[in-house]
Amino acid sequence: MRKLIALVVILATLYGGYWFIGRAQVQSRLTEALAQIDAGATEISYDDLSTRGFPSRFDTTITNLTVADPTAGVRWETPIFQLLALSYRPNNVRAHFPEEQVFTLDGERFTLLTEEMVARGQVSPSTTLPFQQAELELVNPRLRTEEGAEISLARLFAAMRLAPDTDQTYDAFFEARSLALPDYIRRLADPQNLQPPMIQSLRLDADIDLDAPIALNADVTMGRIETLSIRELALDWGEISLSAIGDLAPDEMGRINGSVTLAARNWSRIFDLLIAAGVVSGDSRELYTTILNGVDETPHIPDTLTATLAFDDGVMTLGPLPLGEAPRLR
Repeated sequence: MRKLIALVVILATLYGGYWFIGRAQVQSRLTEALAQIDAGATEISYDDLSTRGFPSRFDTTITNLTVADPTAGVRWETPIFQLLALSYRPNNVRAHFPEEQVFTLDGERFTLLTEEMVARGQVSPSTTLPFQQAELELVNPRLRTEEGAEISLARLFAAMRLAPDTDQTYDAFFEARSLALPDYIRRLADPQNLQPPMIQSLRLDADIDLDAPIALNADVTMGRIETLSIRELALDWGEISLSAIGDLAPDEMGRINGSVTLAARNWSRIFDLLIAAGVVSGDSRELYTTILNGVDETPHIPDTLTATLAFDDGVMTLGPLPLGEAPRLR
């Protein structure tokens, strides 16, 4: 029994020493990282940085944090910011944000209000800290201007993770649900209230292949895009739905090369919106309808327009129609 008690005491002492050493490392490295950023173009200030959570956690709290880039005219202010990790899994971190934050863009202040905002990140436990996965979730976010205009969502979720059995291909996902636009934007987009006041969802599901893995301690944190595979890019708004799927890659000049299949359900309603908003003249409707019917790849599906947007040798085309120079992917 005495030996067992002695063993428990020794293990507890060793673990306690590990926690306090780990706590000191967390605080010193975060402080050094913030100081390095502050020494550059970005300005950082805060009141206090402290780590608690003995014995099972490293919970770091930063109070009255301000991050600003004067050149870009961007500023973020938050009364509290927390980084939480289990002491036996310090490479898996959760970041918790307060219910109210302030952003300033080009002198205009925006307030972000949320019921919950959490970010999660994980890296592999090696010297270069290769990226494994990250998530960002906002529950009932509302972005409000100083004048009171507001964009609101039921949920916003974004995620990126290293694809299985790869070292530089990443799955990317984004979804915004129940998007309500400010009144002045809605009046511009839908002046006759032809559509529901809320956009049901906006989604992106894609694979991104880079020329180098993402690693926090590497010389280059983010590699360049080699290929972009869009599994789904979709917007659902009332009876209207828009979607895209395809594969893209940069050519030797960095221009987009590849193709994307576009589909629009209830596309006649889209014309109603464009005409009501003054983007398209009502007199031109028949002309545009004839042109789009000519590129439609699924004429047998009523009120659904399908066409291929192709990028080849620096030229962008929609079906047989030339649209000009292809944009650059990098």
